[in-house]
Amino acid sequence: MRIAFSSLYRVDMAGHVFATEKFLGTAERLARLKVISSADLWEPPESSRKDLLSVHTPRWVDNAVAGRLSPFEMARLEIPQSPEIVSAHLRAVSGTLEACRQAMRTGLGLHIGGGSHHAFPDHGEGFCMFNDLAVAARKMLDGKRLRSVMIVDLDVHQGNGTAFIFLGDPRVFTFSMHQQDLYPEKKETSTLDIGLKAGTRDERYLAILKENLPPLLESRHPDLVIYQAGADVYEKDRLGGLKLSIQGVQERDKIVYESCRNFKIPVAVTLGGGYAAELRDTVEIHCNTLRLAIRCLARPRP
Repeated sequence: MRIAFSSLYRVDMAGHVFATEKFLGTAERLARLKVISSADLWEPPESSRKDLLSVHTPRWVDNAVAGRLSPFEMARLEIPQSPEIVSAHLRAVSGTLEACRQAMRTGLGLHIGGGSHHAFPDHGEGFCMFNDLAVAARKMLDGKRLRSVMIVDLDVHQGNGTAFIFLGDPRVFTFSMHQQDLYPEKKETSTLDIGLKAGTRDERYLAILKENLPPLLESRHPDLVIYQAGADVYEKDRLGGLKLSIQGVQERDKIVYESCRNFKIPVAVTLGGGYAAELRDTVEIHCNTLRLAIRCLARPRP
């Protein structure tokens, strides 16, 4: 395995609802469970300006990296400014890109991080500075290796930045299944949006996913799926209103992985959101997502 992860994703944000220690906690728990070893982890470098400019404007990239954001931009981003936070976001872009490359080599790429789907070309939103999903998809396509990518976004929030970036691009199919009456207030137009009511539970959620995802994969048959596996669909998440159990989230992941396996489509996984009142619940969900991916999709070691 070659799993993208940096301990530098853990940044002190003074009690912010986005507990960045969830990434380190996930890596450490996977190691304790002997699912991965330290040798499996790959340290992402900070993304290059050239890579960021594949989807972001020069002004946004330069001002965000230099910490020159206005009060309005900071309020919309909803996280503090610091060199450590910028570095974590730059590394996350490289981490998701490497997960995509690894998926094309082996069938599965994992990133213990990533999923900043609210970032737009010219600004950040909702804890998302740079859109790693969009950069990775664009770079993989521009490298002429792929003809099409599908972004399967099952975070509780709509992937509005990703939808906006790829609106009208036939090479990228954006599928967002999210809580409708929730942030962002203004939804963008994904290739397919499925908005769910607050309170949606396991049975209803899984039935809708089973009804939609496998036929999409069969008809579109993308060269790569980038799976945004948000943990914030969990019933005890502080920022979401869906009511999936931990077992329900596992079943969600299983549907994605088995569907991709059935159609022989490589998968890159990012973790996305997760804001449970108990950090251990978020860590458990993220660990389950990655363990199941390895079980379903990883090729046996020689």
